[in-house]
Amino acid sequence: MPEQRVTFHILYTPDEGGYNALEPVTGTTSWGSDLAEAKAMISEALELYLAEVSREDAEEIAARQAGSWSGDVDVTVSAA
Repeated sequence: MPEQRVTFHILYTPDEGGYNALEPVTGTTSWGSDLAEAKAMISEALELYLAEVSREDAEEIAARQAGSWSGDVDVTVSAA
């Protein structure tokens, strides 16, 4: 399969001492002590993930990413 560049939308969440990184389509997660490290680590994790899936699965993931978008939604949370 020829190389293909895919843009992933990553959710970075600060925690004690660093940042968690989550790519929700594949469920890939990683962590870094700062935002730059978190970005590098999630990139590496995604490359490793995609190296292990089949060509068909990788193409499906790329197609889902190409057709996705991101946005915000407001949710009301009530105490139980």
